[in-house]
Amino acid sequence: MAAILAAILLSAWQIPGGSFLLALSILFGLYPLAAQIFSELRKNKRIDLGLPVVITILILIFLGDLKTAGLFVFLILLGGFFKDYILWRVKESVEGISKALPNAAFVKTGGGTVEVKIEEIRKGQIVELRSGARVPVDGVLLAEHAPFDESVVTGESRPVPKKKGDRLVAGAINLGDYAEMEAAETSANSTIALVQKLVREAQSRSAPLSKFTNVYAELTVIVTVVLCATLYLATHNLIQALALWIALVPVIFAIIVPVSTTLGISILAKHGILIKSAEAVENLTKIDLIIFDKTGTLTKGKAEVTGILPVSGWDHKALLGLAASAERYSEHHLASAIVRKAEEEKVELAAAQQPKSVKGKGITALCGEKRILLGNRLFLIDSGIKIPDDILNQVLEREEAGSTAVFMAVDSSLAGVFLIADAIRENAPSVVQKLRQMGLGVMMLSGDNEKVARKIAADLGITDVRAECLPQDKIAQISGLQKSGHKVAMVGDGINDAPALAEANVGIAMGLRGVDITLESAQAVLVHDDLAVLPEVIRSSRRIFKTIKIDLFIATAIHVGAGWLVVVKMIGILGSTLMHQASSALVLLNTARLFRLGAEKFKAPR
Repeated sequence: MAAILAAILLSAWQIPGGSFLLALSILFGLYPLAAQIFSELRKNKRIDLGLPVVITILILIFLGDLKTAGLFVFLILLGGFFKDYILWRVKESVEGISKALPNAAFVKTGGGTVEVKIEEIRKGQIVELRSGARVPVDGVLLAEHAPFDESVVTGESRPVPKKKGDRLVAGAINLGDYAEMEAAETSANSTIALVQKLVREAQSRSAPLSKFTNVYAELTVIVTVVLCATLYLATHNLIQALALWIALVPVIFAIIVPVSTTLGISILAKHGILIKSAEAVENLTKIDLIIFDKTGTLTKGKAEVTGILPVSGWDHKALLGLAASAERYSEHHLASAIVRKAEEEKVELAAAQQPKSVKGKGITALCGEKRILLGNRLFLIDSGIKIPDDILNQVLEREEAGSTAVFMAVDSSLAGVFLIADAIRENAPSVVQKLRQMGLGVMMLSGDNEKVARKIAADLGITDVRAECLPQDKIAQISGLQKSGHKVAMVGDGINDAPALAEANVGIAMGLRGVDITLESAQAVLVHDDLAVLPEVIRSSRRIFKTIKIDLFIATAIHVGAGWLVVVKMIGILGSTLMHQASSALVLLNTARLFRLGAEKFKAPR
């Protein structure tokens, strides 16, 4: 629309004697800007920065300088066309993701296979994935193994090998043979839907810097009015005063922050990094300390039972059966390891009643007449359970090697100990090193015991460790660091670390485990649970705000320069108009460089 109006204006401006057509074209060209001003006044009770521009053009029409007014409107429309193109690219980069989803999918039922719309797929249903087909909703792979192209969300086109039990993201392409998956989410809650939701929310929020630029722009308008009035009183030249007005009025300031942050957020979203708001982007540029949770963040989070120490009188399988019967009601990763071990050994589980999780400590339950208590050493000691020295010595030896002990008591007596180990993520040491090279401090907080936590930290090259932390301890640690002047980012699990993520200046959740609470507590989410992208998230945030600062500098420098040239009478109203629009064009061109944000880094092999 802006381009069409600009073309009409240019034609009318060139027609000799076409004053009426030119005046009509100017009024049509002003309509979009006037509509925007009215909408801002009606919805937000705020005067849009385009109002001074409209007033200037109306004064030019009143003075009979239609050609200058027409050229001014023409340049404004061209600038608007360029801005709309940038925003359209932003919108397409997000909404285009949903086009990668199929319209229908094949679901297995008791009577065979039926084709349904993806909106009708429900959690738990078995979905067929034919060769070359796209995954309709987030799910779990049931085949032993299959390669997938996840570029729709990650930006990486190389095949990603998946094995049975791995999570599949909606929109991924099955590059292998026929496979099946279990739907883990509905289409409304798929990763793609969450990406779109967060980017739309980000577009609707303002960053603190955006508020600053609005105040800066409003103050500039006041200063401009004073300077223009002073120039008019000194020279009695209304046209030259208008030229100064055009040179200095800061229209472009109103869109610098929203366009840059929205563009950056949507580009990062395409790479599987969800940032909830422009404020979170700005906060990421200010952090000086990154705190990691240990389990599931620096380690793989898929712990395995490496040993069982039954107390005399207890059978190995009986102990495992009772423990798994209680632990299957817990979401903790150590509990999952015990349940998986019972499944591997085909141990029959009993019905458990009154399961009760004690955050940061363990779980209690009733299995028949037996009172089961499972958790860390302090939990059992606080519950009055005695731990024999010989068992304790064995446990301490295994903890030295990096194992975590889960103690189990039955009817107030120690029954055995489960030794569980969780492997460090392969890329965790290099990520820690990169963060240090970026000038950031690194700390680890863990609910695990002191020896295990320090062993893991030493392997990662982290010297600052806090162990045996309950959820409230993590909050206290973060709060204390903030009071001492640190800007803290907390990286952890979206479920177990939700309070700590919310307390930090920036909470960064690994993966989409527990989607609702993850998005509620964290400001950023690494969708694919990939620690390697963390340094680039921070670099990208810094680049976004560096772009904003450069934009502000470009606009201010050109406006001030144009104002000075007007005052010394080196340019008139036409020259100031050209320089005003040149500043807008340069700002938008500089902002457009963000389309390349992370293009190589995110696609590099990890």
